[in-house]
Amino acid sequence: MERLYIVPVETVIIGEMEYNGMRYFDWRFDPDPPGIETPTECIYYGYHPSVLVLAKDISQTDHDALDSYPDVFVFPEFDQLDDSIDPQDNAKDFFEGISLPADWLTPATSYRELLRRTITIFLFNQRYRGISEGHDVFENVTLDDTYNDLTAEEQAWFDATVESYGWDSGLILPNMKLRQLLKTASDWMDERTVYIGGDAF
Repeated sequence: MERLYIVPVETVIIGEMEYNGMRYFDWRFDPDPPGIETPTECIYYGYHPSVLVLAKDISQTDHDALDSYPDVFVFPEFDQLDDSIDPQDNAKDFFEGISLPADWLTPATSYRELLRRTITIFLFNQRYRGISEGHDVFENVTLDDTYNDLTAEEQAWFDATVESYGWDSGLILPNMKLRQLLKTASDWMDERTVYIGGDAF
């Protein structure tokens, strides 16, 4: 079956090289094999240690194992993504814990919307990482710090990331919190179809 998960990133240093992979899954430099063996596609949260994984042919046994880990978020099957988020999933606590703003969630929010926001914010942070040449947006701040709490260099990188999407960085207010900025960036992507592994959301 095909399922979506958010899992932690694990890092391996070999010589002078650093390699990142999906915890619990099999990958080239897996430090604690055997991991789950299945074709995967993934989107990393920039340099932040979380990754969205599309497992394309995962067994029920492996799925159940992932579902039992507290550091893994399990999305429902694709035909249930339009359901409202089950309060028992503790989505708000989980996503805030990985520095993904979740204060906007309501009882009516669907898993599909949460997934779209996750993908767009992950992609935004990936682009920030590229523009900043390897820095993480959360290097010196948290979700509740403001744009003004970024260094001048970090502000320039953030502005450049915003502008790289064709958006107006002048809409950023100095007292906006990072959680507001990232949620706003995902709002600006509402007209775009986002993909993982060829699946559109």
